[in-house]
Amino acid sequence: MCQSATVSADDPRRIFTGIAGSYDRVASVLSLGQDPRWRRALVDAIDARPTDRLLDVATGTGMVAQALHDRYGCVVVGLDQSEDMLRVARTREGVYDTIVEGRAEHLPFADATFDHLTFTYLLRYVDDPAATMRELVRVVKPGGRIAMVEFGLPRGIWRAPWWLYTRIGLRVAGRLVSKKWSAVGAFLGPSIERFYARHPPGTVEGYWRAAGLSDVHTRRMSVGGGVVMWATKPDAPFAKGASRTGAAMPSASLAPAFYAARGHGWRDYWTLLHPPYTIWHLSYVLLGAALAPAPDPRTVAGALVAFGLAVGIGSHAFDELQGRPLRTDIPSPILVAMGGAALLAAVGIGLVGATMFGPLFLAFVIGGASIVLLYGFEVPPVHSDMGFALGWGAFPVLATAAAAGAHAVPAVLAALGAAILSLAQRRLSTRARKIRRRAVRVTGEIIYADGSRESIDAHSLIGAPEAALSILWLAIFAISLAVLLAHWL
Repeated sequence: MCQSATVSADDPRRIFTGIAGSYDRVASVLSLGQDPRWRRALVDAIDARPTDRLLDVATGTGMVAQALHDRYGCVVVGLDQSEDMLRVARTREGVYDTIVEGRAEHLPFADATFDHLTFTYLLRYVDDPAATMRELVRVVKPGGRIAMVEFGLPRGIWRAPWWLYTRIGLRVAGRLVSKKWSAVGAFLGPSIERFYARHPPGTVEGYWRAAGLSDVHTRRMSVGGGVVMWATKPDAPFAKGASRTGAAMPSASLAPAFYAARGHGWRDYWTLLHPPYTIWHLSYVLLGAALAPAPDPRTVAGALVAFGLAVGIGSHAFDELQGRPLRTDIPSPILVAMGGAALLAAVGIGLVGATMFGPLFLAFVIGGASIVLLYGFEVPPVHSDMGFALGWGAFPVLATAAAAGAHAVPAVLAALGAAILSLAQRRLSTRARKIRRRAVRVTGEIIYADGSRESIDAHSLIGAPEAALSILWLAIFAISLAVLLAHWL
């Protein structure tokens, strides 16, 4: 079928009219559950206060506006050109202060009206993305943030399956819902490719900077199928990272993790291994083996190698493909090769184990490989706090205990303890990771009862939890190793 070379300004209204009632749930299904993740990342990037006033452009049925309101309690104004979509948005009680039917290219608001601004799937539908970015920036106050969600183009080996899904899968899946959704599915793939052919990702980032934004961040998610961007509109006091309290901390000045090696090259591979956390979770292998009456050293060694490959290399390589959270320069093909080879080797060790421990052990082999893939590619609910606790805490204990011949009752209790410890690890590390990798400024002050004051900066916020994490992994490793050695010494 012949595709037009450009997208008409009326295309969004024509294509998306008539699907508003089913848009929220069908969009989630057709994106394989990824669209809600991208929107959550967008909301995270704003970091608003309850007193802030936000403009949500291309607000659609109001999913982002609802999330902003629920997360921050802020005032939200919605704007969209589709009355059909806005009809659904208006049913969200208490979310919007005002809803306006209008176009992003000509916003009906005065300069510096809003504290922050968000938009979703917009730039593909405007004639001049650079001019539209200038218009969006115009209505934001200095110091405010702008964030967007847009579809992306996967690179490398992921491009072929993406092309097949967007050309065939979306159309077929959409047809199961309605003829209108089938048309939407047929439109999206070519629309995305045309946009990036004319406006490559680096060019889009240039539009943002040319519009006057600073600290532009791009996060590629879901193997590149989704893109979340955010930036700050600077003002004079903050142009170079200064703050009202002298506590500013640009994220670029912090390493992406407390164990990350400075510089690139071979150091990137060290950082990729997440050494403290990998040892922490391998300690659960030792703990599971220690529950057996007479743990076989060969079984313990095999379990350590298998989990080291699957978690230390496989899962971490796949995770780095999702937006480069560790900022490594390791090429994507190498990450794919490392992750795939490590996971295959781990599965191979597991299959050998199944010949020794019985066919039921295959459930652990399949389960472990599934956890690595689902978590690495951020598939909910595996990619969650509880998924992390069960996958990286409980599972190594149970799998190794089963291989070593431990009784089920102590194995389950130890797995529960490992899951709780892993959940605590997650709670301690989440805020620190967010500040290290995404914060643009950290400002504030503590005023004590005696009148003394203490400035809040990035180091003060992440110092305590990271100090605890840097000690806990050693403690858990020492305890697990001690209870295992008690069988052998």
